Amino acid sequence: MNNRTPNSPERTQSVRPYIAAIAAVCAALFAYTFKPTLDMNGDTSQYYIYATSLAQGEGYTELGTPGHPASNGFPPGYPLLMAPLRVLTDSIVAQKIWNGLMLFGAAALLFLFLRRVVPQSLALTAVIVASLNYRVLQFATIMMSETSYLLFTALAIYLLYLFDRSAENRKWWRNPYFYLLILTAGYGYMIRTQGITLIAGITLWLLCVRKWRTAIGFVAGFLLTTLPWAVRNRLAGLGGSRYLDQLLAVNVWQPEQGTVSLGEMIDRGLKTLQMLITKAIPNTVTPYLKVDYDAVSTFGEWAVGLTLIALILFGFWRIRRYFWFFAAYSAAVLGIICLWSAPSGNRYITTLVPLLEIGLTIGVCTLIEMGLRKRFGAKSAFSPLWLLIPAALLAGPRLAAVAEESRKPMPPQLAGFIDAAETVRRRLPAQTVVCSRKPSVFYVYAQCHVCNFRYTEDDESLIRGLVDSEVDYVVLDQMGYAATGRYLYPAICKHPELFEVAGAFRVPPTYLLRFDRKTAALKFGSK
Repeated sequence: MNNRTPNSPERTQSVRPYIAAIAAVCAALFAYTFKPTLDMNGDTSQYYIYATSLAQGEGYTELGTPGHPASNGFPPGYPLLMAPLRVLTDSIVAQKIWNGLMLFGAAALLFLFLRRVVPQSLALTAVIVASLNYRVLQFATIMMSETSYLLFTALAIYLLYLFDRSAENRKWWRNPYFYLLILTAGYGYMIRTQGITLIAGITLWLLCVRKWRTAIGFVAGFLLTTLPWAVRNRLAGLGGSRYLDQLLAVNVWQPEQGTVSLGEMIDRGLKTLQMLITKAIPNTVTPYLKVDYDAVSTFGEWAVGLTLIALILFGFWRIRRYFWFFAAYSAAVLGIICLWSAPSGNRYITTLVPLLEIGLTIGVCTLIEMGLRKRFGAKSAFSPLWLLIPAALLAGPRLAAVAEESRKPMPPQLAGFIDAAETVRRRLPAQTVVCSRKPSVFYVYAQCHVCNFRYTEDDESLIRGLVDSEVDYVVLDQMGYAATGRYLYPAICKHPELFEVAGAFRVPPTYLLRFDRKTAALKFGSK
């Protein structure tokens, strides 16, 4: 059986000019939108801390916690990729440049796959359009795991093609591409738990092409790749994944609201699906379309969203033999997002966006080509490269907004927070324990022990938590996080005698408060 699509003859010309063009586009876009400072979302700092722990030979641990206990807070895949560079330098900029190289690698691998199933000019156009997406570039430059996961997703897709193409020549268990595919997809899962959707997409495709035993072998191989991590967590007494608790929570940031019922989860999933169709996908795949995520979805938004999805699926259909992989993988990603408890907007479709952009580009180009051939005959060939002009013009404003945001000076609230951390690093012992709303970010600049406060409206319980964590100082910031105003600030106001101002930084001020732990322990006890 010939696994090649009928409209895609074997390419014999060099791919170097195409790869060079992709490299030039990726480099220019990455440099244009590059953000040199540490992003304050907390996850970036946590990845950096884990990479530092690995680089120092301490394993996968919480460096900011006394005793450096083992952790499974995030999957280890991305910190493992960061660790070799972290051995050489502590530069955050260097890690971000490494992310940029992985973005180029993902784009190049997607092109190498697409050129085998569609004309090369269309493959190049689709990859460049995907590279123009502002959301993909945002995450590439803030040291998050999305870009590395995208790299391994692209590698898995290319290996899937190589395995499929060589299936006639050898049995599946003798095919080296089969084992490389297992390792690549398994590592993608170790980068982001969302990678289970990649496993689902590959497995369903194998079933669709009647490779039953291969599908069983692939799933078994995947389970083996994740076994060492599961055994390590069991031996360290770390229990299950934190994601299950977050999945079942009514609100991740307000744990007092409890867990959802089955009916509530279904209702939440349907609302999220509506948001994805009418808001997130149009707003991200066609980034010039602005939407209001808080407003009720209109008929026009439904029409636009469903039309875009139809065009994307039509583009996937043009890929022929691999349609079911792309469709199943996309559906699995959207399905996982629908289960999530936190408002997501277009946050969690970031890793899927390049594939959606590719499907949309191929679908639109195919429709144009069909229309021109029907109207003018076969002699009127349409070059997909012409689509790059409107794509660049339409993507330009959002890219400019990202670039402008990346170059803004740090707000005083954030600068004060960092000033407080650097002051702790200069003036206090490394064993000092500081409580803050963003402990991982604080650790990067303070290099001391850190913790968070309990998310509870019970002020006595919150203070007992500070006692239990042996807190010496508390940071009261004004960065706008709801938990600070809801939980920490009221507790401080009710018990001002326990919190002495040790320093105030910038305006509006960030306060570093000395916590009277002995008095608090006598007054409230612990636990």
